[in-house]
Amino acid sequence: GINAEYGPEDRIMLLKNAHLLNRLSKNMLITIMTALFTESKLLFLDKSLSSLTSTLHALTSLLYPLQWVCIYIPMLSVGIRALVRDLVQSPSPYVIGMLKQDYSHVREHELKDTQVLVVDLTRKQLDDMRDGDAKKLPISEASRKAVKHKLREVKKKDDPTEQSDIWREFLKPYLNQIDELCFDAPKVDGIRRIPMTSYVEKIKELKPGDENFAEKLFSTQMSQLWLQKQRLAISRH
Repeated sequence: GINAEYGPEDRIMLLKNAHLLNRLSKNMLITIMTALFTESKLLFLDKSLSSLTSTLHALTSLLYPLQWVCIYIPMLSVGIRALVRDLVQSPSPYVIGMLKQDYSHVREHELKDTQVLVVDLTRKQLDDMRDGDAKKLPISEASRKAVKHKLREVKKKDDPTEQSDIWREFLKPYLNQIDELCFDAPKVDGIRRIPMTSYVEKIKELKPGDENFAEKLFSTQMSQLWLQKQRLAISRH
């Protein structure tokens, strides 16, 4: 399924209920969010069904103004073995939640070469099955430190609204550049197309070291859908 498009009040309620900064370390949260922003495969494990689903809903709400449009199953039962195997081995990006007791039935060889980031919410651990380069954080050390500092400040205040604002501010320079370049891009077959090289060059100037992340973000279904909505909104005015 596709997760719902949350309004501002929904996002605040989800974040209040999930207590993300108590459930996850700041470094874990940064790794998870950059994996979500680049449409990676993520498999979440927890002992509790309610905390599993509330955490997944809260994490995906932090993608705003983007929206997760790939496979989204907050709770996957292992009742149908073949379905579980097909889903975890899917070539498409996904966010899947599973109870820890069910995960023990997933055989190790079924996860081999799946390029999945497994998040154990109970033990606060990551098991990164992605290849070498994919395991590296796609943002620069300066960007990571800046986000981590903001998360530390927000944790002190315990304000879920500000937690959402952090990621919106984090995305802003990347999305603004996509939007600006698209506005000036020439039309090809009636569609404005932005050359990837132009976009990456702009990000190099603005946020040196974040080109890898920018390129991956630019290629996601989420950012393309967001851009379509932006263009539509502008054309209506």
